[in-house]
Formats: sequence, C-alpha cells, structure tokens
Amino acid sequence: MGRMAIGLANRIPQWIEDLWLVWVVSWWLLAVWRKPVQRRGSGNYEIGHRVLLLAGTVMLFWPWRFGGWAVRRFYLPPPALLWAALAVVLAGFALCYWARFTLGGNWSGRIVVKQDHELVRRGPYARIRHPIYTGILLAVAGTLAATCYLGTAAGAALMFIALYIKSQGEEKLLAPVFGDRFAEHLRQTGRFLPRLRRPAAGGATAAD
Repeated sequence: MGRMAIGLANRIPQWIEDLWLVWVVSWWLLAVWRKPVQRRGSGNYEIGHRVLLLAGTVMLFWPWRFGGWAVRRFYLPPPALLWAALAVVLAGFALCYWARFTLGGNWSGRIVVKQDHELVRRGPYARIRHPIYTGILLAVAGTLAATCYLGTAAGAALMFIALYIKSQGEEKLLAPVFGDRFAEHLRQTGRFLPRLRRPAAGGATAAD
C-alpha cells in the first residue's frame, strides 16, 4: 500500500468524528418532524439511559479525559481495518436514516407514546424492533475499530447498555397500547438484530 493510501487511512478517525457531527446535527433538525406526546414512560428508564449514554459518549470520543489507561490501545488498527471501520459507520448511519424516515412522526428521542401512535412494522421494523439503535451501535462499533482505545471500548459498552435500557422502557410502555399486535411483533423480530428463525404467528414469545 502506497504512502498516499496510508496517509488517507490515517485520516479516517477524524472523518468518522466529522460524520458523527453531521449525523447529530441532521438528527436534531429531523426532530421537528414528530407527533405530539400523549403519555410518557417511566422516569427510571429515562434517567438511567441518559446518564449512561452521556458517560458512554464522553468516553467514546474523549477517552483521554479519563487518564492514561483510557488511551492505551488493545490493537493497532491497520489501514484495511480503518477503511472497514469507515464503511461500518456509514452503514450504521444509513440504517438510522432509513428507520427514521420509516417511523415518520412516530419517532421520539424520549420514552413516550405519541398521539395517534402507529405500530410500524414495515421497512427495517419488519425484522428488528429498534433499528435506529442498531444503526447507532454499528456506528459505535466502527468508531471503536478505528481507534481501539480501552476508553473507547468502555464507552461503547456503556452506550450499548444505555440503548438496551431505553429499548426495554419503550417496549414496556408500548406493550399495553398495542396488545396482541405488539406481542406478535415481539415474536417476529429481534431487539437489535433480525431473528435467525421467525416463529409462526401465535407461537410462544422467545426471549431476545
């Protein structure tokens, strides 16, 4: 691999940070497209996931704030891994946008039920219950692969836990709203990944 290609690969971690910034700004702008809130979920889920998400974000992007251990590398990513990491980040954000536009006005950054809330089961929601979180976690995994810092790995773990907690809170809130339809949705989909085998309608609900 030539010097130019290696030089470009070494710039990938910065490109990934720039992509995150573009995604955050665009996500904030898309937030105007949502229905009014009808009911809010448990504050415990809301507070828990936000605290962990904030801590995970800081560790993911600014690990040096936590001391020397956080910027120790468990692996030195070669150029091929850096390019693969960039592709994973792009794929993650693409999935986020696909899921966001599929949800439309039903989307919310909080654990809530919207007015005229729709149980969306098309697009990525046909196989995954929380594809936006899947996309975020893909982008987090790509970010981790591009840096391989211990602090970044800890941040990625915290972000996974935060999104898992939020997904639990959302499912607990939506289950009584949609009843049997939501129970079927649980059977037919995975939380963050598609089910390898989809049970027939009416089958027992399997744990994620």
